[in-house]
Amino acid sequence: MSPNLSLPKPPPIGEILARQGEDVDTRYHPSAAVRRQLNKVFPTHWSFLLGEIAMYSFIVLLLTGVYLSLFFDPSMAEVTYNGVYQPLRGVDMSKAFASTLDISFEVRGGLFVRQVHHWAALLFAASIMVHLARIFFTGAFRRPREANWVIGSLLLILAMFEGFFGYSLPDDLLSGIGIRASLSSITLGMPVIGSWLHWALFGGDFPCGGVGYECASAGYIIPRMYALHILLLPGIILALIGLHLGMVWFQKHTQFPGPGRTEHNVVGVRVMPIFAVKSGAFFAAIVGVLGLMGGLLQINPIWNLGPYKPSHVSAGSQPDFYMMWRASPSRSGSPSLSGSRWWAGVAGAGAAAAWWW
Repeated sequence: MSPNLSLPKPPPIGEILARQGEDVDTRYHPSAAVRRQLNKVFPTHWSFLLGEIAMYSFIVLLLTGVYLSLFFDPSMAEVTYNGVYQPLRGVDMSKAFASTLDISFEVRGGLFVRQVHHWAALLFAASIMVHLARIFFTGAFRRPREANWVIGSLLLILAMFEGFFGYSLPDDLLSGIGIRASLSSITLGMPVIGSWLHWALFGGDFPCGGVGYECASAGYIIPRMYALHILLLPGIILALIGLHLGMVWFQKHTQFPGPGRTEHNVVGVRVMPIFAVKSGAFFAAIVGVLGLMGGLLQINPIWNLGPYKPSHVSAGSQPDFYMMWRASPSRSGSPSLSGSRWWAGVAGAGAAAAWWW
């Protein structure tokens, strides 16, 4: 008779995790601090979800942006298009525009991801604007939360420029007009330093290095905007969001007046499990809505516009809504007031950020 060689039954996974948790707590004693933070209370008013919309749309932007960066070529070198989109076959264009066409028509899921990315950018900017409006009109920017108001204002400015750089990268007709009408003209309109700063950013005149306009600079602006768009600005935005959330967490949320609500407490639900479950479901809902919009609602069809050529300007050119502050004065004001408009814009942005003073 053979001996019984069966292995002992392993302990349940819950018991293993509990034992490991006890070992960690014995060494580092985190349980009291973690328990205190997990018992933190958040208010349940719907307006507090506006900040979450901004954060979740930024997560979608990061995920879709990483995917798009695998296929996009931010080069201004001239190529002849031979892709699957027949109306543009044989047309000279930059590699940036050609790679964007390839993403839209040849990369599996590329057009869907492009459109989700664009819709998420619009949602990110819009939710920050509405979130800041809620903070302003409810007085939530007052002491001791002045620093968070400044951080929110900086996030809005960075989100606008991040979006502008993003839709300028494909080097299509609309993006080229936008670079010329906004970035180039704003830089040249700056008093004293405008011309020098323009040469530092663009490497010379603009357009320079585009299709039919080859020069020594070889088109610096698109690669430079690409580096800003995928590295510098997202890193700064991510750091500011983390700082913003940390300050909200440790300074506690504001809340509307009501029974049992004072300056020293928060009436709402605990982080675990109710708030965490609600936030997870809300994130899934935002991803789902953006997915539906990306799949059903067309946005930025660059193939209808063609590559950027300075001699071609569309009468219907206009930026995304968050850059209307730049487009509207340009269309309604006199060119002789460009310097005054620049100073007015600087003063307005500074006043908004420093309102709490």
